[in-house]
Amino acid sequence: MLRTLPRPLISLMLIAANPAGADMAMNDNPVIVQSYVKALEYRAGSGENSIDWENAELRIGTDLNKLALRSSGEWSDGEVHHADLSILYSRAVSAYWNLQAGWKRDIRPKPHRDWFTVGLSGISPYHFDSEIFISVGRDGNMNLYLEAEKEILVTQRIILAPAFTMDVYNKDDPEYGIGSGVSETEIGLRLRYAIRKNFLPYIGINWVQQYGDTAELSRLSGDKTSDTRWVFGFKGWY
Repeated sequence: MLRTLPRPLISLMLIAANPAGADMAMNDNPVIVQSYVKALEYRAGSGENSIDWENAELRIGTDLNKLALRSSGEWSDGEVHHADLSILYSRAVSAYWNLQAGWKRDIRPKPHRDWFTVGLSGISPYHFDSEIFISVGRDGNMNLYLEAEKEILVTQRIILAPAFTMDVYNKDDPEYGIGSGVSETEIGLRLRYAIRKNFLPYIGINWVQQYGDTAELSRLSGDKTSDTRWVFGFKGWY
C-alpha cells in the first residue's frame, strides 16, 4: 500500500512514527567539539632531551566550517624554548581539502612575533596527509611551511608513518637565528600501535637539519646544525 502513496506523504508518516529519527535527519551536520594532538613525544639524543608537542588542537564546528585553537612547541631543561599559538578558521573546499586562515603568534623565543597565516590541509595524491601554509609577519617577513606524512598499514593495528617538514623564509632574521631560503627540514619515521582507533602510542626516530644562513647563525651561537633523536609518544583525539 505504501508504494501507492505519494513519497512526501510517506515521509510525513515515517516522521510521525519516529520523531527521534526525524531530529537526526534534520541535524545531519551537527556542531562537534574535538580535541586532537598529532604528536606529544619525548625526544632523546646526544644533546638536551625534550618534550615536544605538535598540532595540539581544540576544534569546534561542523564538517563544513570549523574554528581551531592550535599550538606546537618544545620544552627542555625546565623551560619552554619554542612555542606558538594559532587561531584558525577552516572551511572544507572539497572532499579531501580544507582552506585555513587566521592568526599565529610565536610565543617563544621572545620577543613575540605575529603572523597572518593561510593554507591548505588535507589528503594529497598517494594518500599523503599534507599541509602547506604561507605566513606574513612584520616588515614583510614571510614563511612557507610544508608538511607531508603517509600512514602505511603493516597490520590492522601497526602503522608505519614516514613524515617530512620544511621551513622557508624570504628574509634574514638574526634576532631569531633565521636565515633566508630553506631554513630547516625535518624527517621522521614513527611506528604506531593502535590500542584504540583514537589512541596510537609510538616509537620512532627524527632527524633535523638546518641550511644556509640559518645553519651559519647556529654555528656562531654555538648550537648544532643537525640533530638525530629517538622519539617516544602518542597521537590521539577525543
